[in-house]
Amino acid sequence: MIRRICALTAMMLGLSCLAGCSEIAAAMYFLRPPKKVPAEYALKSESLLVLVDDDQGLIQPPTARMLLVDALARELKAHNLAQKVTTNEELARLRQAEPRFDQRGAREIGQLAEADTVLLLSTQTFSMEDDLEMASVPAKFAVTVRVINAKAETADQVRLWPPETTEREGRLVEAQVDPHTLRGAKSSADAHVQLANALAVKVAELFYERRVDD
Repeated sequence: MIRRICALTAMMLGLSCLAGCSEIAAAMYFLRPPKKVPAEYALKSESLLVLVDDDQGLIQPPTARMLLVDALARELKAHNLAQKVTTNEELARLRQAEPRFDQRGAREIGQLAEADTVLLLSTQTFSMEDDLEMASVPAKFAVTVRVINAKAETADQVRLWPPETTEREGRLVEAQVDPHTLRGAKSSADAHVQLANALAVKVAELFYERRVDD
């Protein structure tokens, strides 16, 4: 009987110790400083123009191209990276008013839009299966990203980021939407929305410090 009591007491003490250790471990987890990823470039703009270049016609239909502009504008404003972002509607009016619009460079178009900064995204990859209900591979949307100074007065002031000496074509950023999500999309347009939103988040993350989980 005495041995049984001693055994039960030891077991209870052991459980108590384990519970205490768990509480200490949990406390230490929450006391650890959060892991942060610094911004790649400190983007701050009063007026910004997002240009999505698709000179190869990879985005068909071009729905995701316009959706990316809107989604990125929301992300940039949400993180206080830009006070004003030129809308698709404003860009369409500029295109109609300027006969040589497509021949102009990003800096010139930025000046036409009265923006001080241009975020130039050049489409590298866009792929999505036609039959979404049978989707078996992820949809992909990849762009190279460059930050252009629309107010530059000399050639060496035009490119703000990334350095042309190390990343001439810009920083490559890719987003994917998995097949399961694609199969649940209501339409192709809905899938384009999801892909554009996913890419907008990844592009915006380049420009602000963010917390990440271990």
